[in-house]
Amino acid sequence: MMTETPTSNLINNFDKILQSLSNGATPNWLAEIRATNLERFNKLGFPTTKDEEWKYTNISSIVDKSYTRGIKTKVAESDFLRRYINKADLNIVFFNNEWDKDVNAVPKGVTIMPLEEAFKNKEDLIKKSFQRYPDTDNSFIALNQAISNDGVFIHASKNTTEQQLIHIIHLSIGNEEKVINMPRTIIHIESSAELTVLESHISLDDRACYLANPLTDIFLEENAVLHYCKAQKDSLKAYHIGSTRVWQEQDSTFDGFSLIAGGGITRNNLDVILNGKGCDSTINGLYSVYGSQHVDNHSSVDHRQPNCTSNQLYKGILNGSSRAVFNGKIFVKPIAQLTNSYQLNKNLLLGTDCRVDTKPQLEIFADDVKCTHGATIGQLNEDELFYL
Repeated sequence: MMTETPTSNLINNFDKILQSLSNGATPNWLAEIRATNLERFNKLGFPTTKDEEWKYTNISSIVDKSYTRGIKTKVAESDFLRRYINKADLNIVFFNNEWDKDVNAVPKGVTIMPLEEAFKNKEDLIKKSFQRYPDTDNSFIALNQAISNDGVFIHASKNTTEQQLIHIIHLSIGNEEKVINMPRTIIHIESSAELTVLESHISLDDRACYLANPLTDIFLEENAVLHYCKAQKDSLKAYHIGSTRVWQEQDSTFDGFSLIAGGGITRNNLDVILNGKGCDSTINGLYSVYGSQHVDNHSSVDHRQPNCTSNQLYKGILNGSSRAVFNGKIFVKPIAQLTNSYQLNKNLLLGTDCRVDTKPQLEIFADDVKCTHGATIGQLNEDELFYL
């Protein structure tokens, strides 16, 4: 259960942001969703270490600050930015949530547009994205759904197979005020279509202090395939609380990877729902942290139908006094017979002061299944180093 924390100034700022979005250009249905989610956020409050899901991650340093929306700015293409942009890719660049430029030469069968435009032109698909998750007990998701107006909508039509990488780049730029960025990404892959998407979160200034609260919703229709990677290298003074939700229908395939190398405090939530028979979901993650960095990976895979497969493998490398948390859950419903699910978390400690709290979990309500989970935490000894 979430409990409220003394964040009245912060909540007042969010109320003001919502009021600024509530103008004549906002459709009534969207205004209602925003208001409902802000009310839910105000009720939930921010989590504390008294909440089981946040037991090992203290975010008091995040919520005791006041934030403003990201400044609208343009940044010239620099050597720094060119390191992350491959001209062969479809690059979608955001500066502090602001869409930088149009995407050129979008392949046939693929639609890419700013989320604000999709609210008007893709209303039915956007509504369904909200309806799949009618309630949330995650206050950060509720906050994003309340006041996010920036992001991207990606859609692949039936039977579209596109090998070109779609790269979403979120660049955060610091200033004297602490900025909050809440991008929203919605990816819809129709039946028998296939896409590859990379979502990057990067800071131009390693001294910048900001809060990134991204939300990505992915919907895979029957036989759809998505190769998806989220890479995060935020400022070491930044806070990143990200959520990714994946909904799979029959015989669809999700191939996911998470890379975390930045951020002072990072929390990644990944929720996968296998809602059709024969789904396949692969979830791999790598985190490399040092100094006083704190990274927290929470994953949930919900097997709701028979003959589905899921594989989770998270590996961590820690140095200094850094800390990592892993909590992975596998749910198998009574109807989900012939489930094959695997989960493993491995951690390598390179320093004597770093720490890992790992908690793989299984909740199985079917009897004809193959499910395993495990975790390892260890250091390199001198003999192993000698033979490397």
